[in-house]
Amino acid sequence: MNTRQLIIKELRADKVLRVYPHVGGGWFWSKYSASPYLGCQCGCTYCFLRASSYGMTVKNSESTHLTDSFSQYIRVITNAAELLDQELRDTPKDIIVTGDYQPLDARFRLSRALLQTCLNHGFPTAVVSKSPGVVRDLDLVCEIGRKSWACLAFSIGYLQSDGYWRIFEPYAPSIESRFRAMRRASDAGIYVGTALIPVLPFITDSDDQLAVIIKRTRDSGGQFVLAGGLVLGADVRTEFYRSLERMGGSPLVNRYQRLYGGGFSPTDNSWARLGMTVRELCERCGLEYRIRRFIPNDGLAENKRLAERLFLRIYELELDEMHDSQISACRNLAWMIDESTTPVTEQSFREAIGLFGLDEGMVTRGWFQRFPGTRL
Repeated sequence: MNTRQLIIKELRADKVLRVYPHVGGGWFWSKYSASPYLGCQCGCTYCFLRASSYGMTVKNSESTHLTDSFSQYIRVITNAAELLDQELRDTPKDIIVTGDYQPLDARFRLSRALLQTCLNHGFPTAVVSKSPGVVRDLDLVCEIGRKSWACLAFSIGYLQSDGYWRIFEPYAPSIESRFRAMRRASDAGIYVGTALIPVLPFITDSDDQLAVIIKRTRDSGGQFVLAGGLVLGADVRTEFYRSLERMGGSPLVNRYQRLYGGGFSPTDNSWARLGMTVRELCERCGLEYRIRRFIPNDGLAENKRLAERLFLRIYELELDEMHDSQISACRNLAWMIDESTTPVTEQSFREAIGLFGLDEGMVTRGWFQRFPGTRL
């Protein structure tokens, strides 16, 4: 690792805040994200940020000789905090994912600067990290939690860093150090848990492996385990298949090619089976398998609570392998309610269910929440 060439370029950008069309319902609930670095030293071969649409990988005359420009050519946005301060001034408050604790952050300390900016503007904040480096900023995470809402998720995909897991996370901090950092965050009173993403088919998806990670999360003070499968975009697939070759050769690559069929996700129902397994294991350990949502204390709070219920219901429908058209209609309903600028009444909610061609019993089955004033 120490002999690997690393190119660091400092730059001033025009924008750092990424705004998503809709809230990430059922996952991190994020509407925004901001990162002070482009590229990542950890070099995880499965990372979705390798996709060209994220602009994390440089392809120029300076990078052509590098083995992996994604992890060896890092651009540092030196004015990231200044930009975020300007952009958040006129931005509606919602969850922002920020913080990037790759090794060079110990030098630039831009993750702390972005957290301070989120605190100054009162934005609820989620940090997703592979690094124990976040512990140096737990004071800010705690303060954000007291002022609005904070969540810390450690990305952990395997039992330990030894052995072939290093093929997939060659330069990331050890998994053991992440669990130790989780304990420190939990002891500080932070809402913390594991982002078990991605789970790799044929490699990290056995019930025994999943159970060990979930139990260790509980024993480290974690409160949730959020699991997700591997997404293979074209830009990700190339580097990931190289790592599969190093691990298991052509037979393992062939299994993935048959499973994914050249697409982004598996062609079978393995994702639903994974979700049901993790749900059951989490319930046994007394952990949440979805992250709690931040609900603002304003006139639209009931809309957000209702949308949260809908998004959680959608996840259950996905696990039950409900028809895609029904799930899509339910998701559009959730987005409509979540983004409404006026309070949704019980009557308008029922009308919207019919408008989207949904069955009310299917949508609200299993609910135990009063909305507004009437048990649905």
